[in-house]
Amino acid sequence: MKVKIILDWQKRAIIIFAAVVLIFSVILTVFAIREAEREKLLKQREINQEQQRIALSINDQVMENIRETEERVFRFLNLSQGQQDGSQLVDVASRIIESEALVAEIFYVGRSGRVNFPLFKPLFNLNGESEYLNKGPVKIEENQVFKSAETAEFKNRNYSLAINNYRQLMSSTSDRTSRALLMNRIARCYMISGNPDRAIQTYRRIISDYQEELSRDGIPFALIALYQAGMMYSNMDKELDGIETYLELYTNLLEPRWSISQTQFHFYLKKVKDELVSVKQRINAENIDKNITDRWTELEQLEREKLERMDTIKTIAQKILPFIVTKETDSEDLFGTFAHLTEKTGNKILLISYTYPDSNSIFGFSIDNQYLEKEILPSILEKISLRRGFFIQVADEDNNVVTGREISQKGASHPHLSYSRDFENNFPPWKIKIFQAFPSEAERQFSLRRNIYVLSVVVVIVALLFGGVLVIRSTAKELRLAKLKSEFVSTVSHEFRTPLTSIRYLAELLQRGRVKEESKKQQYYESITHESERLSRLIENILDFSKIEAGMKEYEFAEIDVAELCRDVVSRFQEQVAPQEFTIESEISDELPQTFADREALSRALFNLLDNAVKYSGESRKAKFRAWSNQNVIFFEVEDNGIGISKDDQVKVFEKFYRSGDIHNSSIKGSGIGLTIVSHIAKAHGGKVLLKSELGKGTMVTIQLPIDQKV
Repeated sequence: MKVKIILDWQKRAIIIFAAVVLIFSVILTVFAIREAEREKLLKQREINQEQQRIALSINDQVMENIRETEERVFRFLNLSQGQQDGSQLVDVASRIIESEALVAEIFYVGRSGRVNFPLFKPLFNLNGESEYLNKGPVKIEENQVFKSAETAEFKNRNYSLAINNYRQLMSSTSDRTSRALLMNRIARCYMISGNPDRAIQTYRRIISDYQEELSRDGIPFALIALYQAGMMYSNMDKELDGIETYLELYTNLLEPRWSISQTQFHFYLKKVKDELVSVKQRINAENIDKNITDRWTELEQLEREKLERMDTIKTIAQKILPFIVTKETDSEDLFGTFAHLTEKTGNKILLISYTYPDSNSIFGFSIDNQYLEKEILPSILEKISLRRGFFIQVADEDNNVVTGREISQKGASHPHLSYSRDFENNFPPWKIKIFQAFPSEAERQFSLRRNIYVLSVVVVIVALLFGGVLVIRSTAKELRLAKLKSEFVSTVSHEFRTPLTSIRYLAELLQRGRVKEESKKQQYYESITHESERLSRLIENILDFSKIEAGMKEYEFAEIDVAELCRDVVSRFQEQVAPQEFTIESEISDELPQTFADREALSRALFNLLDNAVKYSGESRKAKFRAWSNQNVIFFEVEDNGIGISKDDQVKVFEKFYRSGDIHNSSIKGSGIGLTIVSHIAKAHGGKVLLKSELGKGTMVTIQLPIDQKV
């Protein structure tokens, strides 16, 4: 039966006393905290004003750097006034780039309305796919001789006749585009007819003499010729010549040599890179000259740089300039001043500054973000003096740090945002953030004073409660221990009384001579012996438990025959419970090995398990004992079909003195130390005890001991 200690009057007295002290203390504390908070707010307002001034100063200094750059750029424009559409535009742009680190890319829109990038020739046309398409040599294609040559080439496959007809037309026309077309047809006929040397020779002539001529599809004949020559070298097993030709085409695409569309550029760029990789895979890499490998690597690096720059060029030409042109702005209002706008492309942000040198042109440049982030902003932040515990960070729209200290570098200090503002007109589109790494001076002072006030109240309350709780717990503990000791003594006394009463009764009968039959006397002698053994086991259990509690229990290990021990335990226990008409069914394996163990302790553990099976068997009058080995483990198992143990009690039954509530309310007696001793013996032998039980269906307890137990 569980003990419930009721001390409500003590609890109520402590609570009432603590409440009185608390109310009085809280009233005083509230007034003190409010005064401290007012001082904190005044201090915090001063800090916020200081942070506003700092953020505004950073914004002004960044814009001042940009304005100074714009003023110098405009002076360059004034020196070359009226010549921006002429040859000096490149010279002006070059001088601006050399002298102004903040300028990244320059663009100019003149009277013609076409955008010009003085320091970079675009890799492909920026004004649409069809603008530069050539209508081709229409007149030569209408010539009857040309049609006859096509018939001979495509229908009759008479390549010699086709070549003669194409050559006849070559001598009769002076149009360069027509001549380039005819030479391309001649080279193709040589290639198909199996004369690759003449085909390559013809393609090489196209490459050298007809760089600018375009096919009907707007593709330069020289580009087609270079690609076809590379293909032919590869087919002729002249891979090194093929690589050289493809690298030449790669170079011409990146210079760039021709004016082609974006689709055409990327098509041939992919083709030439795929062919280079394919040729390299077919030949031994050791056969490729190091100069070729180095050149190839340089071209790949150049490609990455130019494509990255083309992204900027495309954004300016296709997004930014159309917006500027359609914007209703009087060019005279911007003369001598610059307007700003921002454009995000992928992960990159373009900061554009532009002006109108005159009413018919636009001049602008993109700002070098890297220089702004790595040079200008850090130099500005270095000069700013902040209060201790604060730091500045400039972050983009995605909260990526542009300049300043990473928050993660502060470790466990968990900085929080104290102040934030955008740059003027969102140019650049970043935020100036001031973080507080740990509480400010005002916050620390307020927190300190508040904590002192609150702590004083808490200390008083805790002291009172602590004293009261100690008294209650001490009293409850003493009562609980007294109750447990009382139950233990009562239980043990009952356990002792039963065998002692039986021994005394039988001894008196024998002493007074009331038993005449020798068989009956022998039966009484055996009963006295069994009861004495039972009493001895009870005493030994108590002594063992006492030694275990004191940490003085010692075990004497020796080699024992496990099977013989099990049979002996079962036999003796069966004799003990025979008068109760209780049966022990045993299954003891003949293959049980010998092992090192304390025979007496192990016997006591098995007796305790069997004794529990008898006590808690309920209406069932039998139990099972099994002993077997598996690999390196010996198993001892006792199973009954009795009252079982609830799940809540199963985790506690190995604790000392613990008995479940159902058993407390029953007539079953026990000391509550049996399973505690079993568990200790198993652990001392390097093993463990497993319990499986279900209410109303019985309990199975298994001891597992290692065979190779080392003493």
